[in-house]
Amino acid sequence: MVYLGIFIFVVCLIAFFRKRDTRASEDARDAFWEREREANHTRRQDISGLPYLTIPLDQLPIGIFDQPELKECEETLKALSGEKILNLSNQTNTDLKLAYGLANLDALSEYDQNFATLCRTLVSYAECLLALEHPAEAQTVLEYGISCGSDHSKNYRLLAELYRSQNASEKLDELRKQAEALESPMKHAILKCFDS
Repeated sequence: MVYLGIFIFVVCLIAFFRKRDTRASEDARDAFWEREREANHTRRQDISGLPYLTIPLDQLPIGIFDQPELKECEETLKALSGEKILNLSNQTNTDLKLAYGLANLDALSEYDQNFATLCRTLVSYAECLLALEHPAEAQTVLEYGISCGSDHSKNYRLLAELYRSQNASEKLDELRKQAEALESPMKHAILKCFDS
């Protein structure tokens, strides 16, 4: 009889927690869809004043070395310099629609994709420069990547390795602080670059 009572109690407890979790899940889903509905009805906002990035082609080592390995990266950077670029990686589509309106979502997505392409290209460019034994130029490219808000972990890792090779502990400490200040899902992976 005692075991039956314990069994019934455990079953009731499980049912209670399951119902509570189901209710919480339904509430979260309803809140998401309400927010999404509101976002889809937000009017178009002016996006001309957003913090667009400008690629400083004159400050990067573009055209200095006549090596085919570098040309593709340099051409990509030149093409991107004529495009609008925004770092929107910390915002969801719903956030963007709420802030700027559904009508701007495609354009903002394109600008954010341009940013992702920029970050990947900078890392590839730096890797090529390093492979061709041009560390100072690679450092310039990687530092620009950090300055424009890249959360590409390889950008941080390569730059940290360059700073270590120069015994530039102050620069390495500053780079770590920038990594710690990131609001990115990549933050944990980036901070591992400083463990060695």
